[in-house]
Amino acid sequence: MDEIDRDIMRLLHANGRLSQEQLAREVHLSRPAVHERIRRLEEEGVIRGYTAVLDWRALNLPLIAFTQVKAARMSREAGKAIMTLANPAAFVEECHRVAGEWCLLLKIRAATPQDIEVLLDQIYEIPGVQSTMTTTVLSTLGEHGAVQEDARAPGENASLASIREAS
Repeated sequence: MDEIDRDIMRLLHANGRLSQEQLAREVHLSRPAVHERIRRLEEEGVIRGYTAVLDWRALNLPLIAFTQVKAARMSREAGKAIMTLANPAAFVEECHRVAGEWCLLLKIRAATPQDIEVLLDQIYEIPGVQSTMTTTVLSTLGEHGAVQEDARAPGENASLASIREAS
């Protein structure tokens, strides 16, 4: 894997809908050369798929909270149970097993703080869950490889920044 592969991955991470023609222009290669590199990255499992970036406000889920969960034991089982919780106004988008005092780190999407509270009550009903600590997000400077204009580092590649803004 070379710097051109890394550039292709960064560009696709920022906007998975870029055409091979656009990618070729950005990395200064022919379209067939870019096609071959993408095919190889997919075959090697480096690129596992393409996904849509959702507008959570449009889905009426504007709040993000990060919750740390301490479980007595069996954090894997607790994590699996947490991921199955169904609540139309709040859900766990991500669940990570972590090292340290806490066992799990959750990323929660919700409509209101009260919906987060209901979800936390559901989490406490899972066997082995001892405690939680929740932090509510006030604003996001970067997510899914996209950085807002005012958060861009001085001297950041303008082409990459414009692709980020378009996504």
